[in-house]
Amino acid sequence: LLSLLEFMWDSERIRVRTFQCFVLNCLLFLGSILMMDYAIMPCIRLLLRHSPLTSRMHLSLERLLSLLYQLLWVFPAYFISFLVSCTWYQEIASRAYTLRFGKQRQPASNVVVGFVRVLRDEAWRFLLTYSFLLQTYAVRALPFIGGFLHVLHLSWYWAFFCFEYAWALHGWSMDDRLAALEGQWVFLAGFGMPLALLSVSFPTFVSYGVVAFVFPLFVVLATTSEPRVHAPSTWLPRRLPLFALSKRLSLWLVRRLDRRVKRPATLGAGGGSRGRACASGGAGGTRGPGSAPSAAATAAAAAAVRSAAATPAHHRASQGKTTDGITRVKGKSD
Repeated sequence: LLSLLEFMWDSERIRVRTFQCFVLNCLLFLGSILMMDYAIMPCIRLLLRHSPLTSRMHLSLERLLSLLYQLLWVFPAYFISFLVSCTWYQEIASRAYTLRFGKQRQPASNVVVGFVRVLRDEAWRFLLTYSFLLQTYAVRALPFIGGFLHVLHLSWYWAFFCFEYAWALHGWSMDDRLAALEGQWVFLAGFGMPLALLSVSFPTFVSYGVVAFVFPLFVVLATTSEPRVHAPSTWLPRRLPLFALSKRLSLWLVRRLDRRVKRPATLGAGGGSRGRACASGGAGGTRGPGSAPSAAATAAAAAAVRSAAATPAHHRASQGKTTDGITRVKGKSD
């Protein structure tokens, strides 16, 4: 907490962006929802009560107004505030990282290689995080312990996104970040527990407004702190394969995508050869653009994701610390 206050005091940018997050998510987004629920809708109900409409018509009109309000304001405001807040979170994390470590990792000198690497990591990250989110909501259906496991998974989910800013600025690949989460799962479960409790204590959009306001504070804490590795015991294994199921599901999706892409690519190549044969027979003409080039590009993207999935088996071997002081845990790939 003291380090958080220190960084807030030393950096004007962090203070300004945090205040902007409060204004956007609490005053504008969350305030408009509360105004609609506790001011506008009660007034509408009061007016409808003195109208000649029947009670069923009252209920239908209220539902219609609520639906229009969500479609025309809540959902657009949610997506806009989400995109703007993500930009501010990145600035806050970058500034805190610079204050903590002095400099950021330089990007790759080859622009094309760097772009392909970022594209590969982001595609693999998208599949893994959303697969883990599905796993988070799937465990809630378990009897007796489903609610507890749901909150616990949400804790790891939020902790991962808090620490991912620092890990990405440190130049870690996606598999290195997953290894860090799975090796420091006890510490990160406690770190993300407040955000998990806030996200399940309120309705969906209200919880988003609350979490989006306090999230910058947790990003600063994650950037300036060092996760700790717990002492292994019988009940607490050193590494917990949290993303094992998510990796299998992501690889299954990649294989399905690759299988669907290769089929039209083969058909397009066969059609091209038939076209060339007809042209050599005297038909003439130039072959127009078909589906084969785009299919080949999609197949290349799927192959890049598969290579990202296979990368950790050759690189993760042990556990230690980087030269910048952030704990880095590596283990065998699942």
